[in-house]
Amino acid sequence: MIKKKKVKKLTGKEHFEGGDFSVLEFWQYGFSNLNSNVLRGSLAEFIVENLLKNKEEIEIRNPWGDFDVLYKNKKIEIKCSSYLQDWDQDNFSKIIFSGLKTKDLYWSTAIGKFNKDAQKEYKADIYILCLVNHKDPKTLNLLDLNQWSFYILTKEELKNISNNRSTISLAKLEKYNILPLRYKEVKDYINRIIKNA
Repeated sequence: MIKKKKVKKLTGKEHFEGGDFSVLEFWQYGFSNLNSNVLRGSLAEFIVENLLKNKEEIEIRNPWGDFDVLYKNKKIEIKCSSYLQDWDQDNFSKIIFSGLKTKDLYWSTAIGKFNKDAQKEYKADIYILCLVNHKDPKTLNLLDLNQWSFYILTKEELKNISNNRSTISLAKLEKYNILPLRYKEVKDYINRIIKNA
């Protein structure tokens, strides 16, 4: 078996060997547009990690995990949506959170046989649905946590409200009176869920 290389956090000061450019410049090049659909989900995960944990507890993101955040032995899945996209729009985007049920995301022949009969299922204990709740492109700022709202559900709540589906709309959340939380409320709410589990 070829073991994957262990990864450590970069500082941004590292330079490419043979080139006069740095990791920080790469980050500026590839990741300055925080509202990109490719990046916004990772940003939401990063925000939640920082809302729940001390900085020294936060590890490098694993894009192949069955869940996004492990907190007090609870698996947490993060999903993100936004009214404003990274392109010109005729109307605001309809808010839908998808990919809530999955098969195993990571698989390799090195770790076992692929189960082709596996069904999609909810992999996490808690789901945090993050909404960039801002509708003015001129003042959109994903670094302003006041422009974010967070809808938090247990697996059982999500399964019941979504009728055991892999997607759920904001309209459905509102129909069932799932209220949005501000960023300062997220950690206490999650801790109450865990305490009462």
